[in-house]
Amino acid sequence: MHRTSAMTGSGGGWSYGDPDRVTNVSYHQKPGFFQQAGNSVCGAVFGIFLLIACCPLLFVNEGRAVRTAQSLDEGLENCVNLNYGSQPFSSNNGRLVHFGGALSTNTPVTDPEFGVRIYAARLQRDVEMYQWVESQETREYEDRGEVRRETTYSYHREWRSELVRSGNFQRSHAHTNPSMMPYSSSPFQSTLVRVSEFSLSNALVDKLHTVHVIQPDSVQDLRLKHNQRVYGDYVHQSASSSSSGDQIGDIRIRWYYKGCSQHDAHAAKDIVQCIPDQVSVIGQQRGSAVGPYQTEAGDTLELLYEGLHSSQYMFEQEQNSNTALTWLLRFVGFLAIFLAFNMITSIVTNITSYIPFFGAIINFGITLLNLSLALSLSLLVIALGWLRYRPALALTLLAIGMMPYIVANVTSRPKSK
Repeated sequence: MHRTSAMTGSGGGWSYGDPDRVTNVSYHQKPGFFQQAGNSVCGAVFGIFLLIACCPLLFVNEGRAVRTAQSLDEGLENCVNLNYGSQPFSSNNGRLVHFGGALSTNTPVTDPEFGVRIYAARLQRDVEMYQWVESQETREYEDRGEVRRETTYSYHREWRSELVRSGNFQRSHAHTNPSMMPYSSSPFQSTLVRVSEFSLSNALVDKLHTVHVIQPDSVQDLRLKHNQRVYGDYVHQSASSSSSGDQIGDIRIRWYYKGCSQHDAHAAKDIVQCIPDQVSVIGQQRGSAVGPYQTEAGDTLELLYEGLHSSQYMFEQEQNSNTALTWLLRFVGFLAIFLAFNMITSIVTNITSYIPFFGAIINFGITLLNLSLALSLSLLVIALGWLRYRPALALTLLAIGMMPYIVANVTSRPKSK
């Protein structure tokens, strides 16, 4: 049973006061024993499906970790290290090569709408609008034998890159956003990015991550409209010419680039100046192009690091990343299995929760049991995943995983008189 009222107070309903904050109050009956039991059954069924899904995923993660580690070892062994600024040699076609140097592009990348031009691998225009944003907070507590639910909707102003639809707000009449943005965020990219005479694949260029913000003042021929002004890193467009400060509907625009490249010293003066970035690359040479290298272990290798680094350093960093990802997914898998066991045993814990004092003790014991089961099952699945590749480690993990069952079996045997 659930009820609300159109008036505030003990009967529920809407509470107004602050124009940027409104609260809805409703009441519903506390769930009875049979309703909780029904919810527990549904939770237990979902827990079974979650348990069935987690074990294969945990197993697959172990295979992925081994395959990646072996691929990196293979790459380090077969990689051909080229000197700084080396040219492509036909003898290296099809081989895994490592080289470093400064990025270069033939033509500047351009935002034609505002006239921003720069020799770089990537140029990004970011557009944000000052808009109303709705946040929601719900809390429940007992009130005279019923459950009182208070849902509070609050409104504040934020710069957002996406359009916020105010028509879905609870108080949309008092908090209205524009229905469209006059400009959109847009990426611009160079058609050809090279290091020395090697042309890089798009996947390699996408690995550039350092962002450099372009100061609008450094753009000599920046195309601005009458209601647009430069403020710091942004071009600001006011929604109203008479307003002061940030107003709903205001627009701000900024530009940033990745991978500054070498260019002609006599380039046009309207091009933004930057210092060319140095990068280190590992990939398969295909003529003058560099792309993914397929390893016998099953993975592809295609690496780009900013700065000049040795191939050994790059492979070591990839191995460290693989190890970190493997342990993270193991921990997530363990937590998911623990959650699945808790959901499966929720039927028992809901029943025992009605037993005064001893119910809490029993539920605590069930939680410890679920923790032990989750740990043991996780170790067993991990061990099976490693069984094909690392037998010694797999057998060790299997032994550790079976310990709770062995101990339980030994302690449960009757003592001889």
